[in-house]
Amino acid sequence: MSIQTEIRGPILIIRPEGSLNKAISSELEELLTNELDEGFRQIVLDFSLINQISSDGLRVILNLVNEVRSLDGEVVVTGMLEQVETALEVAGFFRLIESFRDIDTAMESLLEIDQDSE
Repeated sequence: MSIQTEIRGPILIIRPEGSLNKAISSELEELLTNELDEGFRQIVLDFSLINQISSDGLRVILNLVNEVRSLDGEVVVTGMLEQVETALEVAGFFRLIESFRDIDTAMESLLEIDQDSE
């Protein structure tokens, strides 16, 4: 399992690969903590390379959303396979987090939110 990161202006894109299970959740959580410490407040979770998500993965996402929002930031998701989208939907995540079909659309939304808050 690997986690790719990409920075586009003020936006951090995180792209985990494979199964977002207990083993990778710890690594992802550490990465997210470091990136928040670096000042990122707008995060796109690109799940296009994730084929499965466990309760540990859901916990990491929930903690991230709560932490980023407490810092006046925003987290969005994109690129989900059907089974990942279903897991997030059943867990009620789409009441907390917005989903987009692709990274460009997600980034446009985050940039609009950033401009509206200025």
